[in-house]
Amino acid sequence: MNNELVERSEQQEVINNEEELAKELYRLRKLKEEQAIEDERYQREIAESNEWYKPSKAKRTNQIDDVTALIEDYYQRRYAEDPYYRYKDRNGTVSKKTSTDYDYNDEELINSLPDELLKTTAKKAELKKLFQSEKVDGRKRLSLIMMDILLPRMEKLSKA
Repeated sequence: MNNELVERSEQQEVINNEEELAKELYRLRKLKEEQAIEDERYQREIAESNEWYKPSKAKRTNQIDDVTALIEDYYQRRYAEDPYYRYKDRNGTVSKKTSTDYDYNDEELINSLPDELLKTTAKKAELKKLFQSEKVDGRKRLSLIMMDILLPRMEKLSKA
């Protein structure tokens, strides 16, 4: 039946009378019924797979937590004896974690540092981005495209 409907839909793109309208409404109803059956089957299969997956996952998660706690307990005891203790194996590594994530606020950092620690030279690549090249009378002429950014920087450099 699906093949017939697909072929018919490819053949006819315009409804010309009420008889064709009735046929298309029937076709629409049948397509919706088929879709409802497929949706029901899909939901049933998801429910069946969840029946075995969720308990298995919960059990495995508990086991992972238990093993992690055992490893953490052992590491804490060894770390108390030797603060540089580290164990590396093909299955994993046990060592003290060091955080390398920092939150930077560049403006606050620049304002808090003394002027002698700040670098006052500009990078050429950044300066080129601030200028736009255009040809005037056959020669290249540079014009500023970001005056509001460049002027404060120039003033800061001249004060230093």
